[in-house]
Amino acid sequence: MKSRNAQKMKLLTTAIVTLMGLLTSCALGSKSPAPSEEGDGLAEEPRYFSDVTLVGYWHRSPHIWDAARFAPHVSWKAPDGKEQWLFEGFLFLEGSDWMHDRTFVLGPGKSATQTEWQYQLDLWLGPEGCISELEKACSSVASRIGNPPSRRGVIISIPDAIMFESFSDKQSPTVYWGDGLDFAQVEDRLTALYWYIDSARKMFAELAPQYLELSGFYITSEEIYLPWDIDVNCKYKNWDIIVPALSEHCHARGQGLYWIPYHMGPGYKYWKKLGIDQTWMQPNWYWDHKVQGEPHPFAKTIAAINEYDMGMELEFEYSCVAAQMGPGVMGPDGFGKLTFTAADVQPLQNRVRHYMKEYKDAGLYGVGSIALYSGSNAFTQLATSHDAADRALYDELCEFIIGNRFR
Repeated sequence: MKSRNAQKMKLLTTAIVTLMGLLTSCALGSKSPAPSEEGDGLAEEPRYFSDVTLVGYWHRSPHIWDAARFAPHVSWKAPDGKEQWLFEGFLFLEGSDWMHDRTFVLGPGKSATQTEWQYQLDLWLGPEGCISELEKACSSVASRIGNPPSRRGVIISIPDAIMFESFSDKQSPTVYWGDGLDFAQVEDRLTALYWYIDSARKMFAELAPQYLELSGFYITSEEIYLPWDIDVNCKYKNWDIIVPALSEHCHARGQGLYWIPYHMGPGYKYWKKLGIDQTWMQPNWYWDHKVQGEPHPFAKTIAAINEYDMGMELEFEYSCVAAQMGPGVMGPDGFGKLTFTAADVQPLQNRVRHYMKEYKDAGLYGVGSIALYSGSNAFTQLATSHDAADRALYDELCEFIIGNRFR
């Protein structure tokens, strides 16, 4: 095992190389071919997706993802009765462990320990976990329309390795995660992150799914502050060292590294030089409804997507589902304030359509990539709704996603 000094020297070298590269222009990455349908379900090289859907929020209700809930994401039965495979990739995302009151991301609250990291892996990758349920949903579709063109990709989110047990309290312990690791040391944080990635790979291989592959891992933080950014906490995050090291670890094992920053989130200009394989920008425009001045203009989002070769996140949640927005039900705005009512359903559905229009008008359709964020369950709610407008929006979204496949 290498000494700690040797590890520090390697990390310092990685950081210097990365920082030099970040100041140069980004070269375009190549698209990875579809993975083999044979083997243990672990990808052999990073994969480039035309579309992924975000699966997450176990801490919200309902928190169980079963085969029935996955079904509208796995395939689409068009109004004419023809059924087709839908999303190529499934991004499993979580920000907190609601059972143990611990957080996986930088922010308020106590930081998750190894116990919570393992608990989350078990929820996803255990024998009765939701990835097994996704496999069941895929098997059901395959029995009706045949195998998918390629295995459906699975991307697992990586918790932030947070230096302090309470990040807002810089006097709180840095030795809290487990295994005696001191998160004041970057190399100890990386040791924990490597353990998580390797544990996920092992658990996925033990599931031996027929229709899924583990394509890679996702950086949960929606911002990557770098040393020149104005951020007083940057020195406690060390993203300039951690992200390239994660990329190297993933790539050495055939896995990709993925990321979705919030609207103009720090680091979005440098994602390629950090070693990330594919990135989608959040417009965050859906929640500007009723906000004076609309702080997230779509033109700015599209300009960034074009300049930095990113995909786009298509965003909405239950507030645009008529069947969910009954009397007294309210949906959150961009600040988490319960603002939207049933009267806002139609304007919000039109906002979802505006995402698709802006994407097409920008010339991205058929050449760009889409990541679908639908809150904790809105895509399935649209698909299973008895409201005609809800179902019509679901059909439009599915047609848009399938039509966007790289040509």
